Amino acid sequence: MRRIRKLQGPEHFQRWKKGFQDLNGRPPLYDDLHHTEEYGRLRRALLKEQGYICCYCERAIGRGCDKDHNIEHFMPRHPDRRVLTQAECDKCRDAQMDYTNLFVSCLGETADTIDHCNHRKDNWFDFRLCVSPADEEIETLFGFRLNGKIFAIGSDVRAEAMKTHLNLGSYVLDEQRKAAYDTMMDIEFENEELLGDTQYIMDTIEAYGQMDGEGRYAPFCSMLTYCLEHELLDPM
Repeated sequence: MRRIRKLQGPEHFQRWKKGFQDLNGRPPLYDDLHHTEEYGRLRRALLKEQGYICCYCERAIGRGCDKDHNIEHFMPRHPDRRVLTQAECDKCRDAQMDYTNLFVSCLGETADTIDHCNHRKDNWFDFRLCVSPADEEIETLFGFRLNGKIFAIGSDVRAEAMKTHLNLGSYVLDEQRKAAYDTMMDIEFENEELLGDTQYIMDTIEAYGQMDGEGRYAPFCSMLTYCLEHELLDPM
């Protein structure tokens, strides 16, 4: 999973929150933000920050369309009170307008059996098991196979839990990741002699690990760079 490097919250978001409090005498809740002009501005800022990929599965989002994603609360606004303590629920509630807790996620799938990301996650959260997309450790938890399958490195219990509750092993995502890798190989290694060029492989890994000139990550970039490194550069 690609780490999202969170920036300081945009000034327009801070101004909107302050203006709301000045007008209403209380801090705003997320429901106060939804369906406002500021919601759209914030969503676009988050998309840009993430390089236009889903914070969980890394599917391309927001590229000329505003209906394939929405704002995601990593710590949910309405956590499961049967699982979390009152103090933990309060912490989730208090973070609903905290910029560090806000991301954008794809909308998953319509069928329950293949749904994934924030729709599948719903109100699940566990302070022991959930690793934020903004945490640098997130890039050490998941590995990938050439067939697009995702696995928990070292059987890490956090990665296993997130994979299950976000359904990151959905066959839909497996197929999309595989197709992305095959396409990348066709483009970058059309000349098969490059498969033996260590420097070219390293340069390709570096390129796919960064946003392009338009500020976008390649869809499923973590899978691409992981497989390039472990299958081509340093095969077991």
